[in-house]
Amino acid sequence: MTTTDPMDVVREFFRAVNRTDVPAATALYHHECVGEHVVQDDERVIEGREALAAAWADEFTRFRGALAGGDRIEVTRIAGIETGWGWVRAEWVSALASGNAEPRFTAGYSHFWIEGGRIRRHRSIRREVAPEAAREPRPTSERRYPTRPLVGVGAVAFTPDGRVVLVKRGGEPLAGQWSLPGGMLELGESLEAGAARELLEETALAARVEQVVDVFDRILLDDEGRVCYHFVLVDYLCEVRGGEARAGSDVVDVALVAPADIGQYRLTEKANDVIARAVRVRGSSGCRE
Repeated sequence: MTTTDPMDVVREFFRAVNRTDVPAATALYHHECVGEHVVQDDERVIEGREALAAAWADEFTRFRGALAGGDRIEVTRIAGIETGWGWVRAEWVSALASGNAEPRFTAGYSHFWIEGGRIRRHRSIRREVAPEAAREPRPTSERRYPTRPLVGVGAVAFTPDGRVVLVKRGGEPLAGQWSLPGGMLELGESLEAGAARELLEETALAARVEQVVDVFDRILLDDEGRVCYHFVLVDYLCEVRGGEARAGSDVVDVALVAPADIGQYRLTEKANDVIARAVRVRGSSGCRE
């Protein structure tokens, strides 16, 4: 990755941590960085990239990720801090386990000071939570006859054997039709977190969100020509990491379908196009397990 955008640096950092990739994670630190309470059960102030690399390597040895697919951290929000350029706040939930012990769930946030594309300061605050409290419910948003365009996220999710996750909608728009999992982005929620949440709520499948496949808009009018729906949609390539597929949220059925059999489900032309694009992206990017 080559970027100096502070929020992109933080996103890449957490991706590396979930891969337990010490070189990739610590390469994002400045050589004179300072870390406070960064790793599990370590309250030290750690100075320097090499010392932080050793701390992360020790955590990866002591604890394994206990989220779906072995992930360690699920980031729910990444935002810039208005009071200081280069400061980023990431909110997250984490689950770690050691040996045969039950996983420990924590929720918290991290502050990062990014300078020149590198992390100069990293400070985390965490608290232990019950597993069921790790993901708090979010308020619903008004979709019909909106006063402005609404942002939606979709998941072109692939199982490890290459099947695509489809859902049959229970409500409008597209009631009774097969489509891709997805829904509305909530206030303060990152695009990646929204895509993962919608997939989990609608199908009970947990996934790692990879790259953007497509961005497009959808405007639907009523009989009088008024705008009843206006969505700006961002579809992500996702890799299923765990869970058993079952219908949830406003979905009445879930199907895991080989790309060659997608035509039987009478998706919209746009959905077919997005899936075909995701298949090509997945093949060229090496996302397969």
